[in-house]
Amino acid sequence: MFVITKITKGVLMTNFKKIGLTALAGTLAATTFAQAGDLSVSGTARMEYQSTTTSNATDSSSTDAFAQNQTVSFSGSGELDNGMTVSYLQALASGAVTSQGVTLDMGDMGTVALTNYNVAGIGTIQDMVPNGGEQPWDDLGATHGGPADGIASPHAGNRLGYKTTQGGAIISAALNYEFASPTTSIAIQLPNLVEGLNIGAGLASDQSTEDVENDIETMYIKYSMGPISVGAQSTDINVQTATSDIERVGYGISFAVNENLSLGYGVSTVEYEALSNDEESKGLGAAYTSGGMKLGVIHNKKDNLNGGANDMEMTEFQLTFAF
Repeated sequence: MFVITKITKGVLMTNFKKIGLTALAGTLAATTFAQAGDLSVSGTARMEYQSTTTSNATDSSSTDAFAQNQTVSFSGSGELDNGMTVSYLQALASGAVTSQGVTLDMGDMGTVALTNYNVAGIGTIQDMVPNGGEQPWDDLGATHGGPADGIASPHAGNRLGYKTTQGGAIISAALNYEFASPTTSIAIQLPNLVEGLNIGAGLASDQSTEDVENDIETMYIKYSMGPISVGAQSTDINVQTATSDIERVGYGISFAVNENLSLGYGVSTVEYEALSNDEESKGLGAAYTSGGMKLGVIHNKKDNLNGGANDMEMTEFQLTFAF
């Protein structure tokens, strides 16, 4: 029996329990609690050094900083009497919840999930281009990673998702509410059209403000042969406001030198219809993995940040341990 035991501040807390109730001397008392699922805990700890430079035609400034990131993830699952499976995930960083969700696996009927991260819809294919550990557009600028940056990731907050596999195609859809209106999306992937080839596309209707609904389209192709993967993706943000459309094109390649060492390079170009400058990003990365340890080196450079006059570049060293 799957019982929702408590809802606090929007966080759904669930336990897989079988509750026995016994009437004793005219009173109702809970007498047995039998566990009917499994709960596991994992975590990561990361040490980082990051050097960032911002420049334009007249000025330049640099910052250097150390950072740390520790994440603890709780995951649980249990089988219902009808054979379906319920799973739960909650991830905490520095004691705060960063990701959480509940998924109902209905077998051949697909899966339904309520999460605050992308498990269905266009967000799952927002950037399928191979890279060296991070997308070339990531971690540069005050805002990055959303439709305003040419990224097909319109969903925010809690979102309802559905995913199924039919005839080798992975089909998924997502829905969340913003400004009392729905943001919706669908994504289709063909990961085994031919050996090594993965293609897909997605559509979304993004309620970006109370009165503005933008359309998003994205398509990608990725091919892997042995240790080499190459890919390209095109994303169009059709903004309701006139002459404000955004288009992004990305290319990338990754190479697994051996089972421990991998290299990657990526390029991303964003064209803003309302601005004269195109944002151009390039990223190079390398990662070495040994057991539960991963050492990563990433260098990203972005010219004409958000279509403006500033350039940024970042070099980052990461040492991550998995537990």
